[in-house]
Amino acid sequence: MADLLDAAFGHPRGLLGRLGGWIMSRGNAEQEHRAVALAAVRPADTVLVVGSGPGVGLAEAARLAGPRGRVIGVDPSATMREMAARHCPAAEVRAGTAEHTGCAQSEVDAVVSVNNVMLWDLPAGLAELHRVLKPGGRLVIAAHRHVLRQSFVELARSIESAGFEIRQLNSRKRRANSDAVVVLAVRPQAAE
Repeated sequence: MADLLDAAFGHPRGLLGRLGGWIMSRGNAEQEHRAVALAAVRPADTVLVVGSGPGVGLAEAARLAGPRGRVIGVDPSATMREMAARHCPAAEVRAGTAEHTGCAQSEVDAVVSVNNVMLWDLPAGLAELHRVLKPGGRLVIAAHRHVLRQSFVELARSIESAGFEIRQLNSRKRRANSDAVVVLAVRPQAAE
């Protein structure tokens, strides 16, 4: 059973991965839209969506960033990348993870991650996201509470330890799933 769930949701692949992507695109849509809204994506922003999955958050970020913006989706799953590229042709979709985004130093205005932080090497992923965010850049991490490997307070401590400032940390009730943990953090501006 664990192998089937992993093929559908953990590391989506094949037919089960496409089915999992379809379920994720419907079940996580509200959470994806809220995370992108919390990241305060503005026209012409460069946005990185980590674990872009089937592309729901990617499409919302592209809508808000507009034609002058740039939206990058990274996902280790070829199945999810294929779905995301179809869902959001305006985005750059490529193989990657939180630990290996392929982005340049201080290239990104906002990073959004929904329901995949539990798959990261957390210190390495947070270090990479700190590196690619511009000073003042926003990081939004959202996840179902039941899939986190740590409490959301411990997650916030890890984010702070990586050099971010926490701006918001909350838990939100969801209709059809466990509570959503949501963290908004920023990479501090350089000291003057």
